[in-house]
Amino acid sequence: MNGQDSLTGLYDWQTAREKITDLLDGEKVESGLLFYMDLDDFQEVNDSYGYAAGDELLKAVGERLLQMTHGQGVAARIGGDEFLLFLGNVSSQKEAYNQAMQLYGACMGASEESLVSMSMGIACYPEDGSVYEELAARADEALYASKHAGKQCFLFYEDLSRL
Repeated sequence: MNGQDSLTGLYDWQTAREKITDLLDGEKVESGLLFYMDLDDFQEVNDSYGYAAGDELLKAVGERLLQMTHGQGVAARIGGDEFLLFLGNVSSQKEAYNQAMQLYGACMGASEESLVSMSMGIACYPEDGSVYEELAARADEALYASKHAGKQCFLFYEDLSRL
């Protein structure tokens, strides 16, 4: 295994986990955001436009995620239509929100053929966890809540206490 998803060229889940763990353990970042993302109703894209169009959409989302890393983050396809992105050294809640909005907008515009939406869950380092496993569990919990809230939105883990 080469550590990359063969379709998108992004890291696979295992490699992403190792790279993020290295960043956190090596204290190479003081703060950060872990995004878990899922394309809403992706099967409809495959059913309406064909699997080739679905693959192109996944590639386009992958390209947008790579652009968001600016060569310093970690982007991965973790399965089917699920992705993760880690951005380090996000210094304020306002910057975190701006990054989430930018990512959401970039991925929403990834397909010209169809209107695709996504749901995102976001965990903040170190507030929501000091190791990858904690951050991933909390980002996943926030993703699940955003799906349950009607999809097409993003939630920070800290928002869950207000729902």
